[in-house]
Amino acid sequence: MKLAIYNFFILICIPIFALRIIFKSTVDSGYRKFFFNRFGFSLERFPSSEKKIIWFHAVSLGEVIGSELLIKKLSQNFDVVLTTSTPTGLRKAKDIYSKNIVIHYAPWDLIFIINRFINFYKPRAILVFETELWPTMISMANKKNIPLYLVNGRLSEKSYKRYALWSWLFSEVLQRISFLFVQTNAHRERFLKLGIKEDRIKIAGSVKFDIAQKDIQPKNVGTFILAASTHPGEEEKLLKAYDNFSAKKDFKLFICPRHEERAEGISQKAISMGFKAILFSELRDDPYEVCIINSTGFLSDFYASASMAFVGGSLVARGGHNLIEPAALGAPIIVGPHTFNFEDIVQEFLNNQACIRVSNQAQLLDAIEFFAGDKEEANKYALRAKEVVKKNKGSTEVQASYIISQLGEKH
Repeated sequence: MKLAIYNFFILICIPIFALRIIFKSTVDSGYRKFFFNRFGFSLERFPSSEKKIIWFHAVSLGEVIGSELLIKKLSQNFDVVLTTSTPTGLRKAKDIYSKNIVIHYAPWDLIFIINRFINFYKPRAILVFETELWPTMISMANKKNIPLYLVNGRLSEKSYKRYALWSWLFSEVLQRISFLFVQTNAHRERFLKLGIKEDRIKIAGSVKFDIAQKDIQPKNVGTFILAASTHPGEEEKLLKAYDNFSAKKDFKLFICPRHEERAEGISQKAISMGFKAILFSELRDDPYEVCIINSTGFLSDFYASASMAFVGGSLVARGGHNLIEPAALGAPIIVGPHTFNFEDIVQEFLNNQACIRVSNQAQLLDAIEFFAGDKEEANKYALRAKEVVKKNKGSTEVQASYIISQLGEKH
């Protein structure tokens, strides 16, 4: 009955979801492409294979990147159907994986849609990355005796409170998850409060520390400060801090918004504030102070080249983004106060003096001045950050080995 009520609510919201996608597609046509995947149609079959199929869900760009090593490990034993919910996630997935991975938009969480998707692929197991807990997906997997695993699980305090408000639905649904791998004890405790039994949850660390080795091509654009994965409300603060930076003439500012379709607007904002600003795609020999990165796929190259990196989503209440990639690539790191999506990871860096946390624009300027003015100290922060990454490696092997053994496959 509870699931029926939930499905009725989702069903009446479908027109709203569809209109939202149509609206977003005016900015990013990727929302419109493969639209019928969301209804369980236009699905791609695997070539003839003796491997069993698993369904792996990674909601967006960050999750697609973070799950790369785990998916590649599992794909040695299984055919993988990877679903994601955003165009940036879909494009990145298609960029990363070869033909043995089938990639689709995730089906909407309605019984008849999830049922169609499961019946088409007949997955041996379903793996959900981090915190995408969909009641119908979980319930249908349980009904069809398909084990469902939460991998690299995390549950922020904010998310915990949201799930607790819906406990009438989620307390029962969560009991149907076969096993949960979570990143830290804090995440474990929150899941236990929601009713997960202790024998079905394990602390395994984060697979994101097992960052994939990449073919880095450092950017030859001089000395620069990188502001990565920024959100509305952050760019103006960054630009104002940069405007007051004492060594501005020696450092460019590169801004990489979380959503690339915002790049043009940010460029215009910088110009209106009196900066010589340009889009990265238009970068030539003309003088500039601020460059807006308007395409995905280059962020690692910029991290590897930056004198320092501010990790966005943290000066505004978005919960922050992952520090592990800039740490692994040697960038001294600055974050804002709002890091609730990665609080345990951020705290690990703070405890080891491996990043600087700022609370406002004035402190952001102080941190920029500090790293720019003392290269030796900046280098120490970068080295300590690399050490944090190194000592936390190994989660991918733990989680993949367990799942492979449970599904009866040779490792």
